[in-house]
Amino acid sequence: MAWFGRDRLFWVALLVVLCFVAVLILPSQSRASYPSYLLAILMLATLPAWRDFFNLRIGWVLLCFLGWMALSTFWSEDWTLRRSFSVWVRCLLVFLFVVAVAECRLRGQLQRWMARALTGAGVIVVLAAIGVFFWTDPEDGRLNGLGQLDTHVIAALVFGVVLLFVMRFVSDAQAKSWQRYLGVVIAVAIVMAIYLSDSRNAWVSVTGGAIVFLLAHKVQDPKQFLAGVAGAGVLLVVMLVMIANHDQLGPYLLPRGDSFRLLIWQEVIGRLDGHWLFGRGILTTDDVLQGGIVFQHPHSMYLSVVYQAGIVGLVLFFTVLGWTIWTLMRHYYAADAKLALSILALALSAYVLDGHELVDKVGSSWFLIWFPMAIAIGFRWAEPDAVEDEG
Repeated sequence: MAWFGRDRLFWVALLVVLCFVAVLILPSQSRASYPSYLLAILMLATLPAWRDFFNLRIGWVLLCFLGWMALSTFWSEDWTLRRSFSVWVRCLLVFLFVVAVAECRLRGQLQRWMARALTGAGVIVVLAAIGVFFWTDPEDGRLNGLGQLDTHVIAALVFGVVLLFVMRFVSDAQAKSWQRYLGVVIAVAIVMAIYLSDSRNAWVSVTGGAIVFLLAHKVQDPKQFLAGVAGAGVLLVVMLVMIANHDQLGPYLLPRGDSFRLLIWQEVIGRLDGHWLFGRGILTTDDVLQGGIVFQHPHSMYLSVVYQAGIVGLVLFFTVLGWTIWTLMRHYYAADAKLALSILALALSAYVLDGHELVDKVGSSWFLIWFPMAIAIGFRWAEPDAVEDEG
């Protein structure tokens, strides 16, 4: 199927890239969603081209999770038809985005040019954010991103994903020497941007993601890689505990203490009394008042999932994640699998202390969680026995 001299997958890949660009540069989430709407329309209009996706068990588990999140609207407080419909649409957008990226990986579009386009777009915006930071000299001294990345934490996490894109580019055996040198210089600039964000969470989680990426490229045996990740994780946690309890280094690592995290979590957990199994619904307000400040979410993605969809939702989410990691480990020697594993390492650690809307319009979570998950599904989709055995 060719349109204007390009096949269908070119336009799918282009719209995925535009979704990323929209998150990076458009401050309005509604406007940033336009590419995702076009992507959804294109995917729905060409459903016969990817209908074998429904023969994948991992695809059905993903559908179950998104469907459960959508169903939670019906036991949410302050339910309205309009808000419920909006959540169902968002679940559909996320699902079609995952299918689109998975198919791009399956058909080779990600390998041909899409990954480079994502990298280039991210690099340009990070460099622009650095320029804006030094030009405007913000009062709080923190580097924020452009577009939807208007908070230092989210900006730094997405910049971390861009850093991993650049590291993948530099590690490519086909990259020329001058390209590698340029990539290293750009990587240093991105690290500087993350440092200037002053987000301790990003410092730690991006470091973890980079460590996983380096281990994946240095360690040839998957079992040794997993052992190395576990060892590095334990070592990192021990170091953080030691620094946090040090008289001089502790205040630097945690200048605002725990930022009311423990009090916020206690409040949210208290509200779950009697709602642990199904949650309180995705539409239920999760604002928390602590220290005279209204915190607009629980500051933990996992606690947010439990709050919105209960233990059932969390189990479904972890099932999809577990299947994703298992699939990526089966394809450990592929560069895209190493990239996806490192992005997940960054995201899953960062979301312990931040994040709250796993199912939303196009935003940071699409590239921190759903993008690497889609890569894993693309790998499974390409396995010779996938459709036959799971059909």
